Amino acid sequence: MKWHRIFWTVVATLPLSLPPSLGLARSAAPQVYSDAGNIYIERDGAKTKLTTSEMDVDPVLAPNGDYVVYTRQGRGRTVHGYDISQVCTTEPRSDELRRINADGSGDKLLLRGRKGRPERQLCDFRNKQFTSDGRRLYFLTSGWATSGALHVLDTRSGDERFVMPANDVLVLSFCPNKYKDDIVVLTHRYFLLGGSYDWYWLYDPTGKKELGPLGEFDTPDDMVRQAHGVWCASKP
Repeated sequence: MKWHRIFWTVVATLPLSLPPSLGLARSAAPQVYSDAGNIYIERDGAKTKLTTSEMDVDPVLAPNGDYVVYTRQGRGRTVHGYDISQVCTTEPRSDELRRINADGSGDKLLLRGRKGRPERQLCDFRNKQFTSDGRRLYFLTSGWATSGALHVLDTRSGDERFVMPANDVLVLSFCPNKYKDDIVVLTHRYFLLGGSYDWYWLYDPTGKKELGPLGEFDTPDDMVRQAHGVWCASKP
């Protein structure tokens, strides 16, 4: 089965539009990214290095713009990414999910990678996405032979839990309608008479209530365009 990933360079605030008569440059929204294993934030063309470990990847900016969540790779930056069927390892050290303030202060550990059953193990912490209020952070980790595992972290309480098997996820944090903060999940399922298929499905934010099938898409980008252009295009 082909593995799909959506990488998000997160934009937390909309650009500020200023009247041309003021003669002021347009304020660009902040962006976060990884370069040579370090995390950077860029605002209005000014770059700030937030970390220096050379093992840090896949950052995401909180909706309020105050902090960044990223992955520190226990294996170092030379090997990036797990196969979905790969068993998470703690050698030579565990992967870590970490948080750092947007000014570079307050770097701290949120979750440490661990071994275990497919629904319990943690590593890589990929495809991280916040809900609109920043309360929940979803991420994917390795799982089964045909599926990764979706987990969610409560950013206030620190509680983490397994949600469901998944190979892709999109949090509808940008929706202005009834689907706001629902989750779109790519799951690998089996026909009753044999064979399997991979479809996107809509779930409520808890992942416990299935709201309906969304179908098959050629690429994850096609699914994202559908979300922005159709599912989230109108208000209730």
